[in-house]
Amino acid sequence: MAIPYRFISKVLMVLLVGASLTMIYLAIDASCDCSVIDEMSRKIRFLKSQVLDLEQKISDAKFAQKKDEVKERVKDSAEQGENKEGNGDEGEDNLSWGPHKLAIIVPYRERFEELMEFLPYMHKYLNMQSIRHQFIIVNQIDSHRFNRASLINIGFLHSKEDCDYIVLHDVDLLPKNTKISYTFPMVEEGPHHVSAPDLHPKYHYKTFVGGILMMKSDTFQKLNGLSNLFWGWGREDDELYLRMQELNLKISRPEGITTGYDTFYHIHDREKRKRDMTRYGNQHKESFKRDRLTGLDTVEYELRSSQKLSVDGATATILHVELDCNKDLTPWCDPPAPVKVMKQKQGAKKP
Repeated sequence: MAIPYRFISKVLMVLLVGASLTMIYLAIDASCDCSVIDEMSRKIRFLKSQVLDLEQKISDAKFAQKKDEVKERVKDSAEQGENKEGNGDEGEDNLSWGPHKLAIIVPYRERFEELMEFLPYMHKYLNMQSIRHQFIIVNQIDSHRFNRASLINIGFLHSKEDCDYIVLHDVDLLPKNTKISYTFPMVEEGPHHVSAPDLHPKYHYKTFVGGILMMKSDTFQKLNGLSNLFWGWGREDDELYLRMQELNLKISRPEGITTGYDTFYHIHDREKRKRDMTRYGNQHKESFKRDRLTGLDTVEYELRSSQKLSVDGATATILHVELDCNKDLTPWCDPPAPVKVMKQKQGAKKP
């Protein structure tokens, strides 16, 4: 029998609120013994710790359930593939599947568990659609804040010679509905936003183009890729939308999908993988502007090493890169240094 963590958590929250109100009442009661307040404060701290512990268990249980669903789906797709010509565990580059080849570009940092789920799952999924493909995992190993856009630009530079279309793919987002197509015809007339606002489990505004976005390689070249100014989490895809609008590109989205927000697995654990959403200096203001200074042709990095990774039949190229930061252009690529507060020595007189 499953432990009703959510119910217990709610009960503890009610007790926590009640205890807090009681302590406030006692604090303003002049006749109250301070020892009573101290004991109540101790109980509140204990209740808080219990609530936090249960919330973590809830989060872990949800994440484990999603992982089990993904593993089961990979198993099912493999079994289906055994009975279908051109599907299953065949190589990523089966020439009989046609002239087009897809580069799956994944911006990456410290997401090993998700990557272990992503690679075999997407390999099976793309094989079932008879899509020649290549995984490019761009791993940021420097100490700067995460820069998703620059990593995508780098991934494109290392795949453009072999692949004629690309998909910019978050590592924690997997298609659940098998009607979601990654085939070349989807991008012939313009970019195809796979994780459309009416399908993505989290983001639903009409100009959203993040998550999973597919386009021809020459289209990405015409856009000059993505802006390199976005350090930390978010908004680089909104700037990309401005670039696509400026070129009057037609953005298509999946049609005939009836599964709504349940179309994708979102295997992001927000407790363990907290997003860096802090904005420093004038970063917030600048993030709403169309960047005309940086892009695919200005990305600065050093490729420290590359290696092949094979997971359950899926092979990926991992590029370990260090990004360069122009401090004059983007001083927010690193958090500001903490301000040191000089403590006054005890007994010293103020000037």
